[in-house]
Amino acid sequence: MTAPAILRRSARAAAMAALLCGAAPAAMAQAVSTAPTNTSGISQEQALALSARLDALERQNQELEDQIADLKAGVAGSTQAIRDTQAAQPVATLSNGRPTFTSADGAFKFAVRTVGQFDAAKYDVSPLTTANDLVSGTNFRRVRLGIEGTAFKDWSYGLWGEFGGSGGESAILNQAYLDYAGFHPFGLEDFHIRAGAWATPAGLEDATSNTDELFLERGAIAELVRSQAAGDGRAGVGIFSRGQRWYGSAVWTGKVVGVPATAEFNQQSGILLRGAYNVLHDADYDVHLGVNFQDVLDPADTAAGSAVAKAIRLQERPELRVSGTRLVDTGAIAADGLTALGLEAGASWKNLYAASEWYQIDVSRTGVSPFDPSFSGWYLQGAWTLTGEHRVWSNANGGFNGIKPTKTFNPATGGFGAWEIAARYSLLDLNDRSGNAGTAAPAGGIRGGEQKITTLGLNWYPNSFVRLLLDYQWAKIDRLNAAGARIGEDVNVVSFRSQFAF
Repeated sequence: MTAPAILRRSARAAAMAALLCGAAPAAMAQAVSTAPTNTSGISQEQALALSARLDALERQNQELEDQIADLKAGVAGSTQAIRDTQAAQPVATLSNGRPTFTSADGAFKFAVRTVGQFDAAKYDVSPLTTANDLVSGTNFRRVRLGIEGTAFKDWSYGLWGEFGGSGGESAILNQAYLDYAGFHPFGLEDFHIRAGAWATPAGLEDATSNTDELFLERGAIAELVRSQAAGDGRAGVGIFSRGQRWYGSAVWTGKVVGVPATAEFNQQSGILLRGAYNVLHDADYDVHLGVNFQDVLDPADTAAGSAVAKAIRLQERPELRVSGTRLVDTGAIAADGLTALGLEAGASWKNLYAASEWYQIDVSRTGVSPFDPSFSGWYLQGAWTLTGEHRVWSNANGGFNGIKPTKTFNPATGGFGAWEIAARYSLLDLNDRSGNAGTAAPAGGIRGGEQKITTLGLNWYPNSFVRLLLDYQWAKIDRLNAAGARIGEDVNVVSFRSQFAF
């Protein structure tokens, strides 16, 4: 017998007992005047009436049970419908302050991104001349606002505007690209084809996000090389792939969007190749080795008509962008190409980090000189995180991630963010067959100058949204002019950056 049937029988028995108890006095009174009676003292008519009332109660009970069952089914259906509707809605998150919207199936994603970097610097130049006077003051180094997203799972895109810069620039397009990841040649699980304008990492320092770098700027040689066939807003078409412990890219590149201001009648074309490998990895350490190569296949032609004017110019600031003055500069070199080869090495162990890169730049000169000039540079940098955080290698760009504080700044809970001290030495040599002081430059010689910079830095990460950097630089520039006179100088700079990014 089923549970509902048992319950109904129990209810009927209880109801009959109640009715019998209620009907007993009346039945006794009637029994005196009414005959015949049954053996229980209740007349047959009374028994039939009681039975009819019990049947009616049972029918009402069954109707109530059916109504309750219908209500339960309706509520369950409504609840499931609500759950289905909720599950189909996009998911909104605010991780690290970044608004992100993701479809229920994960096939679509949309995020708003921004970076703000405000720099201040005080330069002390000795000896000071009109040619090397550096402008102390402030500069909005980067002010970027953009969107990134995914469509139909395999397509992704990015669109960023740049409203800051190296001083004096107007707002420009920073990146605008379309990326497809649904093609898997040779069994590669993570393979991308991209077209548009963006910044492909040209080396190890460039592979670290500009919001996570140790100092306000990259080492001079790394910054100089990335500007040849890579850099922000560089148009191109390329392929990228990565595995758990490796990264590789190959990109054909063109001009930088919005640069230069001078007319071009044939835009630059070049190639950019890079490979990186995490040779040793553990929870406490990572070791990186990499190699990169750039080739400016055809410099931009700035002459109209049948005339041809192609040139390469190598110049760089003293690892800061508050002032736009370059202290080392080769001048324009008539050339039909340039190659740059770079070697990368980096390692992290617990809260220690070190990295270094070396570059060789060769210019294919045109004109009367029989010599193709060569230039070089390198840097060595290291950091110690006082609060114990660890820089981890990432296959996203084949480089090291930045510091994320274990305890965000909140004196009430004893959290003071992450603190880091850093040091770097860099050398950039833009001399080639420069000759001796006091004499004119040899035929074909280039006196671009040699720049050596020692930098000490203190970085504070109150949380993953804000970062504050304080740097001090000792820069020594050794350079001869065309007549052989020394035009070098010593530059001491104190600089500060406040940054927010999500």
